[in-house]
Amino acid sequence: MIDDLLPRPRAVVALGGTVHWRSPLTISGPARFDDEIETFARDLEVAVDWRVTRVPRGGDLRVVEDATFGPEAYRLVVDEAATLTVGDGAGLACALTTLRQLGPASWWSVTRASAPSVEVPRARISDAPRFAWRGVHLDVARHFFDVEVVCRLIDLLAAHRLSHLHLHLNDDQGWRIALRAWPLLTEVGAWRTSTPVGHAEDGRDDGVPYGGYYREADVARLVDHARRRHVTVVPEIDLPGHAQAVLAAYPALANVAEPLSVATRWGISPHVLAPTPAALDFVTEVVGAVADLFPDSPIHIGGDECPTDEWVDAHVTAGVGDAADPRQIQGLFSARAIAAARARGREVLAWDEAMEASLDPSTVVVAWRDVGRAVAAARGGYDVVLAAQQHLYLDWANSADPGEPVAITRPPLCTTWEDVYGVAAILEELDESFGPRVRGAQAQLWTEYIADRDHLDYMAFPRLAAFAEVVWGTTGPLEEFRPRLVSHLARLDAAGVTYRPVTGGPRREDP
Repeated sequence: MIDDLLPRPRAVVALGGTVHWRSPLTISGPARFDDEIETFARDLEVAVDWRVTRVPRGGDLRVVEDATFGPEAYRLVVDEAATLTVGDGAGLACALTTLRQLGPASWWSVTRASAPSVEVPRARISDAPRFAWRGVHLDVARHFFDVEVVCRLIDLLAAHRLSHLHLHLNDDQGWRIALRAWPLLTEVGAWRTSTPVGHAEDGRDDGVPYGGYYREADVARLVDHARRRHVTVVPEIDLPGHAQAVLAAYPALANVAEPLSVATRWGISPHVLAPTPAALDFVTEVVGAVADLFPDSPIHIGGDECPTDEWVDAHVTAGVGDAADPRQIQGLFSARAIAAARARGREVLAWDEAMEASLDPSTVVVAWRDVGRAVAAARGGYDVVLAAQQHLYLDWANSADPGEPVAITRPPLCTTWEDVYGVAAILEELDESFGPRVRGAQAQLWTEYIADRDHLDYMAFPRLAAFAEVVWGTTGPLEEFRPRLVSHLARLDAAGVTYRPVTGGPRREDP
């Protein structure tokens, strides 16, 4: 168990022998860590029906606070008792995650496995992440995932010491969050009349109405669940492009007179918000309202893949002359969205196309088109999150095997878990060249071709396990990682994850 930790800690020393533990475990520590201790206790109760009880001092587990430890840093010493030294709650959450990995795979069970007692190896572990932004993006617009599925994903991210969940809340094919001032966004914009079957290029549709959205109570539950796991939820409202669902709900915001419906095909709609005062006010109000539902979260304002054809002939240009570069109109929308988020004290992120118009220099650029965009952003003075599609888009097929489930790419174009692990070299080079400008990296799960939880698992894992070590910053030779990944699959099995096999062909039938 000491040899299959994932992501690998920075320093591990085996002390020899084991410690015998059984229920109830006792734990002591400062009251400020009650949430982390309660979460750990609940995890063990669910997994193996063990009890973890608080004691004033001493105990099987002893939490010690040390203000000299940086964010998320920890030291874990397992001896007669286990001592967990941390500087903050996130560090304790990381330490307890590593401690669970030192135990049996049953400690990760979601079905109350049997574990009367366990032998935990004696060890000294010192650890801290290299990158603060260790993100995963989930598109809930193309296919909607309910609160239970998203909370489960948050649990799995935390189990891999990943730090951010970016939720893509709107697109041409659906709007997914209820806002009191704009009820038609969900009454109309959350529902489409049909969905493609198979690959979009095949031109087949199911003719079945589809939709869903998060209510305020759902958002509050997601935010609280993520807080307890030390995962930051980052809401994205992607405008002024990807707006057809908005325009179906509020046609007065469109550039065209004919009614629009929520898009039923994948791809990029040519219909975008009109450059009018009303549409600019809409962006201000919507971004502000979403920010209010996600207290303390950074806000992603989208800004990618925005066609400008409708703006060329627009009669009203919100202060931009007809001869101006229409791309600068996008800059007006970005400025409004940024101002709304900044007014609430939030950090702002945007896709890399936003740099093509005037963009506030404090914006964090999520570079998705290629690594070169990350370099350009850093050179331009922006902080950057690497999200290059060629390496980190997990909607790409897992392998070149023609038996893989339908994905946005067709064989032989694919991204294997080995490819993901290789991103470490790219991230290392970026970090060495641009230092603090590089916040970290993010893996993307776009869901045109991911319609249910099991398929989400299949596309996410084991690639996210490889990614977790990349962004933790402790990768080594691939052949050293491979056996640890294979051992880690037992934990995923216990957690009920329907991952793609590490070796061999696909396990899941093509839907």
